[in-house]
Amino acid sequence: MNRQDILSFVRNHPTSFLATVDNGDPRVRAMQTAYIDDEGLVFCTGVHKDVCNQLRSNSHVELSYWSEEEGLQLRLRGRMEPVDSQALKEHIVNTSFAFLKPVVAEHGYDSLALFRLRAGEYLCWNRDSGGSEERGVF
Repeated sequence: MNRQDILSFVRNHPTSFLATVDNGDPRVRAMQTAYIDDEGLVFCTGVHKDVCNQLRSNSHVELSYWSEEEGLQLRLRGRMEPVDSQALKEHIVNTSFAFLKPVVAEHGYDSLALFRLRAGEYLCWNRDSGGSEERGVF
């Protein structure tokens, strides 16, 4: 897979399981990828959420995306970086994360935090090819 293949796969299957680290212990939760562009994958969360504090304390993550139809699991590993962009927050809330409109109306855009996975390592597991794996960097 190349970078564009990875971004395309995530566009088609935007829900991931995001693993963070909290005091040395793994924490996993389902996360919707809020925004995808050539710079990478952007995630949106509340500034008071555990996941936000975990990412600020330790930016190492692993994401797992799955397509039942294609029999593919894509795992991405790297470091999240904070993104400070009012325009991107507004775009995310007005498109894919409209459920956050009441939160923003009550608490403002400063209640949201954005993080980007720009690059890292990938592992693509293919169920339909006898469990073959492809590894690389993106």
